[in-house]
Amino acid sequence: MSALHFPFVFFTFTEPRTYGINYAYGGLIRPPYALMTMKVNRTLVKLLLIFLILGASVYIGYQLIRETKEITIPSLLQPESGVRMVMSMEGFRFAQSENGVISWTMNARNAELFENKEAQLNDVEIDFKNPNGKEATLFGDSGTMDTTNGNASIRRVSQDVRIATTDDYLLTTSSLFWKAGERLVWTPDPFKLLGIKLYLAGVGITANVDLHTVVVKDNVKAVLQE
Repeated sequence: MSALHFPFVFFTFTEPRTYGINYAYGGLIRPPYALMTMKVNRTLVKLLLIFLILGASVYIGYQLIRETKEITIPSLLQPESGVRMVMSMEGFRFAQSENGVISWTMNARNAELFENKEAQLNDVEIDFKNPNGKEATLFGDSGTMDTTNGNASIRRVSQDVRIATTDDYLLTTSSLFWKAGERLVWTPDPFKLLGIKLYLAGVGITANVDLHTVVVKDNVKAVLQE
């Protein structure tokens, strides 16, 4: 070990690359301030690095927000996708006429009207007027109608969809589609048709609204009564 002596100050080389500075004043030895300074400097460097990282993160986040034109709302908070509803009403009524004479009318307990001209209906009743004076009425729990042409689909919720005529025919099924321009109803579902002298069952039926002309698709069962 080697030492260099100066008045009141001496440097001591204890290990390679490590040094200490001791100050002596009147025989009192003070703490190693050089080592303390190095530790403080290292702490400052770490703090500066942390602030630089935080600053960079904040800046990048700001740039992303500034350049984003639309903030995306989580899907659970977004309104349900689809066509916008424009009106909701109680006591919906719709009618169609031919040559100035009403051919059918639709009534529903309530309705929601959408911008695509579609109406969602509850407790539906459609009254059909026939040239021969005979009438038929369709009943359904729920339905959808295109208000531009009158075509509709009626569905079962708690009760079967039904068509009852004034000459005692009754058709029951789970769903019915109504094509207003041709005055036809049809369903791909199982059905039953009961009349005074007829019992008819099957899967899939197309018929005019007075139920006097029918076409059955599959699994036909018919019983004629005298």
